[in-house]
Amino acid sequence: MRVAQRTFLVIPVCLLVAASGGGCDGPRRPGSGANTLADSDGGTTAGTGGARAGAAAGGKSGAGAGAGAGTATAGVNGTAGSGGRGGQTAHAGAGAGGKSGAAGGGRSPSSDPSDDVLERNKRASRDGHFVQPTLTKANAAKFAKDADFAAAFDGKMWASPLYVGAGPDGHGAFFAVTTNNDVFALDETTGSQLWMHHLGDSPTGNGVGCGNIHPLGILSTPVIDVTARTIYVAGAIGTSAIARHEVHALSLDDGSEREGWPIDVSKIKAGSVTFNSPAQNQRSALSLVAGKLYVAYGGHVGDCGDYHGWVVGIDTANPSQVGAWASLSRGDAIWAAGGLASDGNGVFAVTGNSTANATLRTETDSEQVVRITGLGSLDRDDKNLYFPTTWRTMDQQDADFGANNPVYITVPGATPANYVAALAKDGHLYLLDSTNLGGMGGHIVDLSISSGSMSVRTVPTAYTTSQGTYLAFSTVSGAKCPSGGASGTVMMGVRITKGSPLKAEVAWCAKYGGGETGPITTTTDGTQNPLVWFMDQGKLTAVDGDTGESVWNSGSETCNAIRKWTSPIAVKGRIVVGGDGHLCSWSAR
Repeated sequence: MRVAQRTFLVIPVCLLVAASGGGCDGPRRPGSGANTLADSDGGTTAGTGGARAGAAAGGKSGAGAGAGAGTATAGVNGTAGSGGRGGQTAHAGAGAGGKSGAAGGGRSPSSDPSDDVLERNKRASRDGHFVQPTLTKANAAKFAKDADFAAAFDGKMWASPLYVGAGPDGHGAFFAVTTNNDVFALDETTGSQLWMHHLGDSPTGNGVGCGNIHPLGILSTPVIDVTARTIYVAGAIGTSAIARHEVHALSLDDGSEREGWPIDVSKIKAGSVTFNSPAQNQRSALSLVAGKLYVAYGGHVGDCGDYHGWVVGIDTANPSQVGAWASLSRGDAIWAAGGLASDGNGVFAVTGNSTANATLRTETDSEQVVRITGLGSLDRDDKNLYFPTTWRTMDQQDADFGANNPVYITVPGATPANYVAALAKDGHLYLLDSTNLGGMGGHIVDLSISSGSMSVRTVPTAYTTSQGTYLAFSTVSGAKCPSGGASGTVMMGVRITKGSPLKAEVAWCAKYGGGETGPITTTTDGTQNPLVWFMDQGKLTAVDGDTGESVWNSGSETCNAIRKWTSPIAVKGRIVVGGDGHLCSWSAR
């Protein structure tokens, strides 16, 4: 039997903390600044000089220094240090509350903060775009599996991996989570375990009679505040049924729990709605925006029990401050694995169908895009919510808007320039003005991209090239592709360009064998050499981001047991994929 709250360390705690930015006097609590901007279906571089001082609230002062002539200067509101190699200046961030944190000991010269993957799809917009200078088409064609990378762990992984270059004891580290309620830190070079933390018992059922994921511990992708040296994780706790849902804050350096955590979400209310733990399912990736941690909830496959769509907000500087928004009617789940999107002002969430057979919008929040701010506030006006005129039909057909996560995108030269892209399960892509979502039917673009009420369930990626801004995603069936190309179940690229009105069209479709995994994009400088990467029945595959033409696939070098709605990540010229019990890695040879 598992023992709750256990943490296994491979390296001494004092060395871990001191080498990566903490002193040996005690754990640090997260500060209020420098936070990263960030189901129902089924640091800164030290190099030869420069010292990093990163401060977060709580804990006692630690010490450490990078070699060379770098000078430490103060940051504002916990701003992460931006100094670097040689004699560049390193900055200290100051978090609020408690005593100061520690001065850093400097990373290895190969560690660059831009390589860090701190949340699902790289950043809070959820665009899944990774700048990788070495990932040209020519180098992609030389890819091979990294045979010396043996990252293995116990458990099923429904989340995507994360990465920090200045991890425990200065090691670059990948982070993986499992439905056993285990969190693993794994060495970036060998895959060996650096530490493991167990949140508590993971339920073998949910207690309301439906669902198809067992055990049911951690399903979602965590989020990392690298300045505060903290990883935030949500999990269901219980034995034969869900007793409660908890949100944890763990030290990046040794996996220990931060003071004031975990938070028992089961005790909260939103207006007259009380959180019903057994009926709720936490599938969506976590978000961290301006010091606020956002955790979304939906239901289990089968839509059993009295569940709602929830967005819980936690103040990471003062975790006793917790708020929440809950949907009006039963159902209205927020379950897309890609999570919530953000423009820096709260988060955008998308809901699914009502299970209460609601007939009036005053009774339900189904099939809706909403902006949640603060610790769980929604201003109910047309600026902050959107729903299609077909919402009743979508409810009746189980054509969830919420089967796909939103993405915040920018279209250069367009007016307005910034949009929320939201895909519906029934094959519609809606583009919404991010500053004015538009209320009922207030979209800027409604593009039909596939047919059938269950045709799109995915995690999209967005990127911009000289040809326009793209949204790429998988379809389950019925894709409406350009003539002469792939059709049916495909990976699709929609190109969006400025104009009056804004223009959106299906630019390409690439062959895809299915599996409903999400794609990511790499470019070499932000726009050049776009490659869309995805898992296709165990094979890592790359296609041209402008044309969809095949560039490379891994052939017989497969990665098995990849779960629905997970996505790869790109780190230092590598593509890393998470599956049950292991991570797989490819790079150019």
